[in-house]
Amino acid sequence: MRATFSILLGIGTVMTVSAQTPVGSLGPLLASRPVVSKTVTMDEAVDLALKNSPVVLGSAAELNAAVGRLRSARAEMRPWLSANAFASGGGGTGIVATPPPTQPAAIMGLPGGRFADLNLSLMLPLVTSGRLEGMVRQAAALRHASEADLATQRQEVTLMTRTAYHDVQARRAMVGVAQARLKENEERLKNDAARLKQQSIPEYYLRRDEAEVASARQDVTNAQRDVDISLVGLKTVIGVSPASQLDVTGDLDSPNTAEFLAALTAGSGAQPDDTLSALLNLAERKRPELMAGSRRVEGARADTTSVRGSYLPQLSLGVMGDWMKAGSMNASARTTAAVIASIPLYSGGQREGRIREAEGMREKQEQDLRQVALQVAQDVQNALLNLRAADQNVGAAQAGQKAAESEYAAAQLRYQVGRSVAAEMLDSLASRVRAQSDVVQALYLYNVARDQLLRAVGGLGASPPS
Repeated sequence: MRATFSILLGIGTVMTVSAQTPVGSLGPLLASRPVVSKTVTMDEAVDLALKNSPVVLGSAAELNAAVGRLRSARAEMRPWLSANAFASGGGGTGIVATPPPTQPAAIMGLPGGRFADLNLSLMLPLVTSGRLEGMVRQAAALRHASEADLATQRQEVTLMTRTAYHDVQARRAMVGVAQARLKENEERLKNDAARLKQQSIPEYYLRRDEAEVASARQDVTNAQRDVDISLVGLKTVIGVSPASQLDVTGDLDSPNTAEFLAALTAGSGAQPDDTLSALLNLAERKRPELMAGSRRVEGARADTTSVRGSYLPQLSLGVMGDWMKAGSMNASARTTAAVIASIPLYSGGQREGRIREAEGMREKQEQDLRQVALQVAQDVQNALLNLRAADQNVGAAQAGQKAAESEYAAAQLRYQVGRSVAAEMLDSLASRVRAQSDVVQALYLYNVARDQLLRAVGGLGASPPS
């Protein structure tokens, strides 16, 4: 029996084996998250999220993969060189080839007896009828699309972080509302205890005061719990360890809609009184989703060119050098050069099928881009409507708070001079608490609506892709 051996020596990708965290291992996964224990500003929270969020890091990894695909496509147009070695023995002859995925592959006819060969093979594409050029253009377009996808994720994470940050601010303001209610009830309990000693009020007034104090203390506890829950949500969005001890600064911003919109649309080229058109123009330039869609259309068109080119004439240059020794013969060296031309004549309908598939995918990407454009326009319009409504709601809530505070002050005075019962004064206090809570909620929704408008026009926390 004759034994045949082929050994390939070539330039290739170095693969490394790395340890992987077992699926479902919560402890190690959470331990890999950074621990951050400090008070952060809004900008610091966003910066932490952009550095640590798995969503952003995953999108960056996809971009890295797209860069690799582009390099691989470009390599198809360059010379490929492989080094190969063949050693055989036995009484028969045969033909062997280097194992895949070695390129260019070397095919060797093996004579009988002992035989050894060292081979260098070089292959260079000369004419590909647009096949390789289309592959490169498609890969380049998809790389740009991945860049735009990364910008999209950065803006999404920025919006989520700012919303979570505002939620903590709002919950903290609600703690202040609950504490103010508790203080009022404790003060009234103290005063009513003194009045009861003077027998100027019935005892059940004091029992009602004690119940109100207990209820107010529960509200403070629950409000603080809500702050802690919001901080957990903020840590999750940012992507830091649950062991982190984060805190936030500042209060919710008050409305400044006119100045905000004027600054946002400055230099847009639209008429000063046409805010919507100015915002749509801004979104057209800055929304990364539009850029990603355009690049995918470009890539689909390039893929169609590549598919068509694969069924047209292909021309390559091949050069092979060998050093061989057979049996007792002296070793010898030889060089062979060839130009290889080929054209497919009949593929059983594969050509038509692949072209139809490529054309269909191109049309799909074009329709997807049209849908993205409609969605962007809807996002901008909805965000603008929400912002204007939120601005008005803040004004209405603040007016309601002012009225409720005046009514409560009057109810307190009537109660202290004995001209009203405790229930009337407590109802007024409850109305004031509701009004204060309404203001906090309105301010929160305004801050979120402002950020959502920035996101809708593509101007939140990330520059548009180049």
